[in-house]
Amino acid sequence: MTLKLILLASLASAPISASTAPGSSASSTADSSISQDEMAIYNTVLASWLGKHQGRQLVNEKLGAPPSKHDPEFDECTKGLDFRSIAQAAENKKSLAGVRFKTNGIELIDGSQWKPADPGQGIANGESVETAVRNGFANSLISFSQIAFSRDGKDALVKFSMVCGGLCGSGSTIHLHKSATGWTILGRCEEWIS
Repeated sequence: MTLKLILLASLASAPISASTAPGSSASSTADSSISQDEMAIYNTVLASWLGKHQGRQLVNEKLGAPPSKHDPEFDECTKGLDFRSIAQAAENKKSLAGVRFKTNGIELIDGSQWKPADPGQGIANGESVETAVRNGFANSLISFSQIAFSRDGKDALVKFSMVCGGLCGSGSTIHLHKSATGWTILGRCEEWIS
């Protein structure tokens, strides 16, 4: 089986919805500019991606620019909802530094210092495809953007990516909605896989 087929099968098995009760986030935000709602969204997306996996997972502490009305997928994701005007990322820099995720094993790192265990390189070095992919995923880096909220605060967009090598990764812009039970993933826009 080719590396791409194994990756597709692995990514296809990732669940796509999760919910977090309001205020139940086990995050520490005292030293962070991340709000409880933002942390609940990051926890929901991470739980959706990881499923029952409780091992070590690297997460980039630096947040990318929030989804913007200039992004091609913005209209597809917002479906006519009224989103706030989003401040320039340079003016509104946020970081996950100092927060704690609900899931055990999350290790925040400076993404610019991350070194992948690229499955393609592992295979070239004689590893089996299965071993190379497992090592790639075990050393993958998850990154998030800042969050764009609708004017009423009940809908949110966040960019998510998982990278495990040069041709190993996936991502999308994720649309979430807040109800009485917490944040739930409604859909994914502009999905990509490498």
